Amino acid sequence: MKKTTKKPTKKAAKIIVSRGQRQGKPPHSVPRPAAGQSQNRTENKNRRAVESSVQGILSKAEMDQLAHSLKAMKDSVSKTVEEKKKLDLPEPEVGDSIDQASQSLEKEILFELSDSEMGELGDIEAALRKIENGTYGVCEHCKRVIEKKRIKAIPSARYCLPCQSGSEKYRIH
Repeated sequence: MKKTTKKPTKKAAKIIVSRGQRQGKPPHSVPRPAAGQSQNRTENKNRRAVESSVQGILSKAEMDQLAHSLKAMKDSVSKTVEEKKKLDLPEPEVGDSIDQASQSLEKEILFELSDSEMGELGDIEAALRKIENGTYGVCEHCKRVIEKKRIKAIPSARYCLPCQSGSEKYRIH
């Protein structure tokens, strides 16, 4: 007589997996901190490591200069936004549809510019907060240090060049 071995069914495989999970061994698990080790302690350690690497790239004088230029940029953008808010385009009383369409387009362009400037203002304020927190110059996506050239070119940069390029690539398509 010939013995045949059966392959485990999907249901049996699920049971095996669930037993492994009950034993505290989930598949592809991330190692957890040991009992008594605080998650905050690990986060603080990582934060200090990032801060020291950023401080190694930028000197104190360079950080002060960047903070000063960010504050100047913030003042400039805020002033521009306020001026545009005060701008009141007169409504055409009587005119043909071309005049009205032109006026509508001008208003739309002003609002679009204001939205763009408000986004820029948000980026600048975030950069200033990061300087205060000691996390300035760290990519928000991959948590790596942003290159010095990029920081000097765009002081309010939130992302390193590879992450920014990837973001724009997916946004466009």
